[in-house]
Amino acid sequence: MTEEGLNASILRLQSFVVETYGMIKDIYKRDQEEGDVDKIAQLSMKLAQYEGALLTLRGYKQDIIDSAAVEEEPEEELSEEQDEGVITEEYLEKESKTFRNSQAHQKKKKGKK
Repeated sequence: MTEEGLNASILRLQSFVVETYGMIKDIYKRDQEEGDVDKIAQLSMKLAQYEGALLTLRGYKQDIIDSAAVEEEPEEELSEEQDEGVITEEYLEKESKTFRNSQAHQKKKKGKK
């Protein structure tokens, strides 16, 4: 999932909050009818759930993003290592200080002979 998908989820929850709050206000504006008390109570419970979900998702958003980034990195590194399969001298020359030092030592030995 992309960060845009996560943002879309947050926006969806925000729209539910605004819609539910608006319905409560609409019921309050008109003359009271039978069942309004129950409707407002039910809508209030929905509103609390939507607000809770919204706050939770906002609070965990960055952790969700960070956890996905951490999980992707090792997989990429593993696939690169598996693709290569063989360690070449070019790779060692580039990546291994110990190898470079040993090669410098080997060159000195050859120069003395």
